[in-house]
Amino acid sequence: MSDLFTLFITPLIISAAAFLLPFLFRSTYGKIVAVALSLIPLALLIYGQPHWIGTSVSYKWLPPLGINFHLAVDSLSLVFLYLTAIIIPISFLALPKEGIVSSNTFYGMVFLLQGLLIGFFTARDLVVFTIFWESMLLPLFFIISYWGGAKRRAAALKFLVYMIAGSTLMVIGVLALHFATLQATGTSTFGFDLLGKTAETAPHAGWLFFIFLLAFCVKTPLFPFHGWLPDAYCQASTSGTILLSAILSKAGIYGIVRIGLGFFPTFMVEWGHLLLGLAIVGVFYGGLSAWVQNDFKRLIAYSSFSHVNFILVGLFVANQIAHEGAVLQALNHGVTIAALFLVAGWLEERIGSTAISRFSGAAKYLPHLCWLTLFFVLSSVALPGTNNFIGEFMILFGLFTTNPLLTAVLGLSVILSVIYMLRWMQKVYFGTPHLVEGIGRDIGWREISIALPLVFLVLWVGVYPTPVLNQILNTVRDTIVLETP
Repeated sequence: MSDLFTLFITPLIISAAAFLLPFLFRSTYGKIVAVALSLIPLALLIYGQPHWIGTSVSYKWLPPLGINFHLAVDSLSLVFLYLTAIIIPISFLALPKEGIVSSNTFYGMVFLLQGLLIGFFTARDLVVFTIFWESMLLPLFFIISYWGGAKRRAAALKFLVYMIAGSTLMVIGVLALHFATLQATGTSTFGFDLLGKTAETAPHAGWLFFIFLLAFCVKTPLFPFHGWLPDAYCQASTSGTILLSAILSKAGIYGIVRIGLGFFPTFMVEWGHLLLGLAIVGVFYGGLSAWVQNDFKRLIAYSSFSHVNFILVGLFVANQIAHEGAVLQALNHGVTIAALFLVAGWLEERIGSTAISRFSGAAKYLPHLCWLTLFFVLSSVALPGTNNFIGEFMILFGLFTTNPLLTAVLGLSVILSVIYMLRWMQKVYFGTPHLVEGIGRDIGWREISIALPLVFLVLWVGVYPTPVLNQILNTVRDTIVLETP
């Protein structure tokens, strides 16, 4: 059995065990078991780091239709595989100490999601890619609708409707590419290698590009396809919100890089001005919306939307440095947004609300949580020495080479993010102390130990990004061939 197939099948086997052997995950030690098992994919990635690039699995699945179960790891896949392997254990550790109802079902859903994400990030057959793309919606739908807040079912339904609406035409696009390739080469295949060579010359190639781009932009989301995001992020549990914000949005970004820039680079250039304009509008719309929120979970949700659109700016600029910065920032955003929702969840547990106006002066009662939150807030606003500074600087640098004026405009969004994030800190933590009845105890070593890996990643990439940038550079060279003519 190849290492890649082991990596893919491991979380699926654990998921089946969670459903079929619930006593293992419902016991007092169920959470410990889930966290320990969730570390297996990360351990496999680290152990096999020297030889992951180029690893592949290929089985004939439906030979008459030219469909193969083909998975392969390249430098782009590896970036997102590591992010997934880091975030899944964090999502388990974010669960409340008192536990949740039907915990084995929750663990099974998350492990199922992890297996589907691994398949998606490594798929090299467009049918397999599409199956994983659509299938990952189901566990997320149930995670929102069953373990979310008071309006969780409405939020989950809106999420599902948006996702399905965005991807409805994707099957048509897949079939159109297949038949165009068959006509051009005489080969019946859904493999990325051959489809990528014929995609731009296919009949109605512009419409095919639009179909795929729409699906990816809804899931990321690009402005104005974000209607599902605030409710889904706010109604999902802390663990569910971490999965949505840190991983799901990256699936959309990955799709844009893999299919948009990989299959349709010329159309990305032709549509670049429109897409760049939408992304910049999204940056400021998200930032201004975050500024006026009175709910800190909703504030972070709009902040995430703003930062994701900042990443998309980097992808929509025909510049290699901007592309490198965008891929790096996708990784950075996954780490930072998971950390922000983690500390926000701990704050909600202690004050019993997400309303900013409900509490003030929390630093007096929750000093450790205050300073940990401030650290991740400073990472979010791209303070030099933190991970987001490197990624955002590279995006701005790449944009400046093509449009200095837009760079100046986009740079103002950094100031905007400082305003709304520090407004939250000022009102909740540093205002006049106002005690809420029944406030919980400050975080202890348990919570600090959970956050430490994220602290380490923020500082590591911020202070010494070279190892990560070397990997990103390989990603851009291998996958993206888009430059200004």
